[in-house]
Amino acid sequence: MEQLQIWDSHVHLFPPEIYNNWETYAARDSWFGVLTKKPENHKGTEEAWANAEEALDCATQSGIHGLVMQGWYWNDAGLMRMHNDYMAESMKNHPERLKGFISINPKFKKEAIAEIERCAKLGFSGIGELGPGGNGYDFNDPDFIEVVECANAYHLPINIHCGEPVGHPYPGKDMTSLAPLPGLILKYPDVTFILAHMGGGLPFYELNPRYHGKFKNVYYDTAANPLLYHISSFRAVIGLIGSKRLLYGSDFPLLLYPSKNREMDFSMFVNQIRNDACLSKEEWNDVMGNNLRRVLDI
Repeated sequence: MEQLQIWDSHVHLFPPEIYNNWETYAARDSWFGVLTKKPENHKGTEEAWANAEEALDCATQSGIHGLVMQGWYWNDAGLMRMHNDYMAESMKNHPERLKGFISINPKFKKEAIAEIERCAKLGFSGIGELGPGGNGYDFNDPDFIEVVECANAYHLPINIHCGEPVGHPYPGKDMTSLAPLPGLILKYPDVTFILAHMGGGLPFYELNPRYHGKFKNVYYDTAANPLLYHISSFRAVIGLIGSKRLLYGSDFPLLLYPSKNREMDFSMFVNQIRNDACLSKEEWNDVMGNNLRRVLDI
């Protein structure tokens, strides 16, 4: 298992200017503030911070080769561009180990499409993570559909935040209905959809006769999995859809085991998958790197 080139499909690396001046930027973009505010009692989940070099050092210590930087769902166009510029520079500095998805807000309309076009020329590998709840749209919104059309034209996969419709409430929980997604997936069979957080439960609905066998362009990532599901969810999802469409993603540097570790870390999740997810060697290789490398042509 150790010989595999592991890739994490879902990390968030912000420009140091933003996290070193968190109060300023949280005031500028309130949704960013809600999702990244440290709890007042110093307990519970919170965001840690890492620049590209720190993240790669941490990844190396855990046996991870590559990281896919997901963007953010900014409500400020200037911060969107600032974030994309930082990711572009990071990819330039570490071309063998970093890939980037374009930070975008569909509600910026023409400005959003122009940003996708600009970043596609800079070598970004996809679009996302899209956050409908934070940006005020749903999956029927014409502005979102236009982004899907643009992704189709540029042959870019899309990573979409999918909130679980059940469970405990927490700051920033996205309750956007996932009901339109299956129809959208069928309408755009040439677009690769990566549905974050195990698709909010959508793998189960692939068993519906209307959709069974028709989601070949859909992948699910495991971002924030320890905060949302039991480790047996790996086996459950593989039992539903097989191992070829599940992508290891951590949501780094989000603290995945906040009661045990309050520092940024990759190793605890990787080790839990290795020790407790009950994956065969082929399944491990698929989930931990080969699937993503195939999707992004790495």
